[in-house]
Amino acid sequence: MINKTKSKYTWEGWESSGKESWVFSVRHPCELIGVHAKLIDNQLRESEKIECCIYAPRISSTSTPFGLRVEESSSGVCVTDNRFIISKNRHIKDLEPSLFFISFDDILYLNIGRALLLGWFSITYAQGKEKKQIDILFSSIGRHHFEKALRSYKKYQNAVNTDEYESESFSAAGFIHKIQNKIHADSLKTLISSGEKLLCAFSCQYLWDKSFEKRSFFRKKKFFYYPQSKATFLLTNKTLLLARDSLETGITNGVDILTMSLGKIKAVSAIKENLNDSLIQRIKISLDQAAEEYLVEIPYLCENEDEEILVNTIQSLVENKKKGEETIGKL
Repeated sequence: MINKTKSKYTWEGWESSGKESWVFSVRHPCELIGVHAKLIDNQLRESEKIECCIYAPRISSTSTPFGLRVEESSSGVCVTDNRFIISKNRHIKDLEPSLFFISFDDILYLNIGRALLLGWFSITYAQGKEKKQIDILFSSIGRHHFEKALRSYKKYQNAVNTDEYESESFSAAGFIHKIQNKIHADSLKTLISSGEKLLCAFSCQYLWDKSFEKRSFFRKKKFFYYPQSKATFLLTNKTLLLARDSLETGITNGVDILTMSLGKIKAVSAIKENLNDSLIQRIKISLDQAAEEYLVEIPYLCENEDEEILVNTIQSLVENKKKGEETIGKL
């Protein structure tokens, strides 16, 4: 980790077009390209420690197969010990670059993924009573830099107590090896940080919400249907991860991974419901953030008891976390 600050900018006086052909990481924001160096460096606090900094040039795509949409821009990312600092430059005359500050405490969940040559990194966070999201698109060959950014964030997330679980359940290599979907396994293992303990994993079918209207002479009625793609749940003592395939591009081309800190989870439940003569299962996750409650629903299909193990384990971990907080509060 590096402390603020340096007196000289590596690329001082050199204007970036934003069309560079590579994503790269540096140890300090002063080594970033273009306006990103000064924008981020000027916002660092003396007490902050820098984990990593990333530069991502703009690419031609403005959307992903998973529904993320973003304006074309180059991006600078700085991960410190308590927040993300993100700069975006549209490279349009008379349009000023934008700057975002996202505290770790405000983050609800993150997404990272790839589809062919396209990669993305997304942060969903709470701002007041609103849920906000910031997305960065980049060349997928630079994905490992954003994986490091995600692991840096996880480094500062508290692990929950797992003393009641058997020690053999903690083998990361063993759990990753059990995941039959190789693309999911390869994508998940690079997000597991050192010392993170894995508790359970299972494969299922992710259900995408779609709707259409059926019209008749007298009325119209909206129907819902749920196209499926393959998915994998993975639970550690720090995070819940969900890897899912893209509906449009299929398993060989696209995968997105949602990462949610267990410390953000207030409650979790599993429900089953009938809709249009189909049995739909959902994991409902309640996130408690800044006195506001946010609900995340994950619809899926699973034909074994692994789903119950996942939900029961999360519920147990959340209860252990609450007991620990109550104990600390009484001291």
